[in-house]
Amino acid sequence: MLLNTETMTARMRTLEDHIRFESAHELEPLMATFGAEPEWHNQAGQEVLQGYEAIRGFYHDLFAGFPDFRIDVRHKHAAEEAVILEGFLGGTHAGEWMGIPATGKSFSIPFAAVFNFTNDNRVRKEIVYYDRMAILEKLGIIPGE
Repeated sequence: MLLNTETMTARMRTLEDHIRFESAHELEPLMATFGAEPEWHNQAGQEVLQGYEAIRGFYHDLFAGFPDFRIDVRHKHAAEEAVILEGFLGGTHAGEWMGIPATGKSFSIPFAAVFNFTNDNRVRKEIVYYDRMAILEKLGIIPGE
């Protein structure tokens, strides 16, 4: 089944909103880009967050730990089942994150994210791939190579 232009346009609009709200740390509008029963997959930590409260808590902690958290999308790949984004994410560790006190250090690393959608073109599942060890090295939490 090929997606029609209207569906693909709606999905891309949802992702543009998602990235804009995430980059601006606008938590409630960001959460509104998710559809019913959302999932957020952290491939680096092999964890799956299910539901609004778990995902909201993740973003809340991320924004508290990295008040300047940012996403720079470089490529978008659209397919019938998903849209894939590639780019860089980064920020300065200015608050507690994952139980780690602020280091004041910054990071920027590559990422890829796969988005699946609900029938009403909201995010059903976000699967994010990134190198958590690289973040911890750049923050000085673990020794680098």
